[in-house]
Amino acid sequence: MTTRSGDNRGSRSGGQGPRDSRRGGNRGRGPQSRGGGRGPARPTVRRATVKVPDSVSRLLRAGHPWVFRTTVRRPLDEMPTDRPVPVIDLSGYSVGWGFVEPDGAIGVRMLSTSETLSWDTGEMRSRVMHAKLLRDRTNSLTEACRLIHAEADGFPGLAVDRLGDFLLIYKYSRVAENYLDELVPILAEVFEPAGIYMQDRVRPVNAGDRRPPAFHLQGQTSKGEFTVDEDGLKFFVDVTAPVSPGLFLDLREGRRLCEAWSKGRRVLNLFSFTGAFGLRALRGGATAVTNVDAAARSHAKCRQNLVASGYEAEACEALTGDVFKHLEKMRQRDRQFDLVVVDPPPFSNVKGSMFSALKDYHHLMSAIAPVVAPGGFVLAVCNAAKLAHHDFMLALGEGCAAAHRTARVVNECGLGPDFPVLPAFTEGHYLKIKMLQLV
Repeated sequence: MTTRSGDNRGSRSGGQGPRDSRRGGNRGRGPQSRGGGRGPARPTVRRATVKVPDSVSRLLRAGHPWVFRTTVRRPLDEMPTDRPVPVIDLSGYSVGWGFVEPDGAIGVRMLSTSETLSWDTGEMRSRVMHAKLLRDRTNSLTEACRLIHAEADGFPGLAVDRLGDFLLIYKYSRVAENYLDELVPILAEVFEPAGIYMQDRVRPVNAGDRRPPAFHLQGQTSKGEFTVDEDGLKFFVDVTAPVSPGLFLDLREGRRLCEAWSKGRRVLNLFSFTGAFGLRALRGGATAVTNVDAAARSHAKCRQNLVASGYEAEACEALTGDVFKHLEKMRQRDRQFDLVVVDPPPFSNVKGSMFSALKDYHHLMSAIAPVVAPGGFVLAVCNAAKLAHHDFMLALGEGCAAAHRTARVVNECGLGPDFPVLPAFTEGHYLKIKMLQLV
């Protein structure tokens, strides 16, 4: 499908700066030539277009991939949802092309900021190859990595992970249904997996709900759990699992940071899940590792990972139950650690005890601080996209202050190169990992 939004050859020169727009310097005019003259003639505005204000068009041209529904000038329920539609600014100049979401806060997911777009299998294959090349050049194309990271790789509302011989697709938006059937054969051709599975995450799940298992799309079916390699360590995964396959790939850089800071230290791993941080700490030279998680089955998976990686099954102490209760017991017994890793879920409910990263991270830090030895460290992880960076930092500082401890950030990291983020897309930097020293 080749599409074009009028005669707008100058549209990619970008939006106007905030100072000009406030003072009305170029208000109502299109992009200017270098000589100061008018740009090309304003294009004819087609009926099926999404018109956005200047503040939004500037963000989109800078790389933000979303148009929020509340910012558009006409109701999006009049727009087609089965094909790309042109996005224009208030002057009628092209901003790019995107898919209209039928509902939700995000109204349009951008496909391109080019004036013309050919959205067909050739374009999709080109984007897949470009994504593969990026991973090749950053040495991140491994047997456990992200191959397609949504809009950053040109596929809105969809992500693809490689886990051993299988691919696992995550569908986050209904717009992905417009191209999924064409994309799957391309993925099979380019990456040659044994089989392809997909998790449908379009429908939000409330606490207590259960997601259906990932379903098989193509190739062989998985026979059950198998191991994948990450930096020489082995982790069991299951591509048919309804939520996490067993290893959070986006936390790889955080695990590496943990390993690098573990030598000679007593490590406490909170919300340990399948024990990946604890396993890293062991290899890094930790003198002792304690994992705390609400689910006993998570500790069982950890023991499997330990044995697969060449360690004793009981190499890590395993404590089951509520993290806050265990922290209080440790405080009462004056038990302390040199490094505490805390990677809470955005939301949890353990036997009626509620935790929300948005509201409760400062309480969590105030509970952790008493079990940190003087001069010890906390590796604090937050993957709640709605908790802004400055609010996360404020929660860390307030929590430590409430426990009469002073915290300083001594190191930090985030997403790896297989999780690229578009410029101006602040929401894409959802993962925040800070190494704090407490005095």
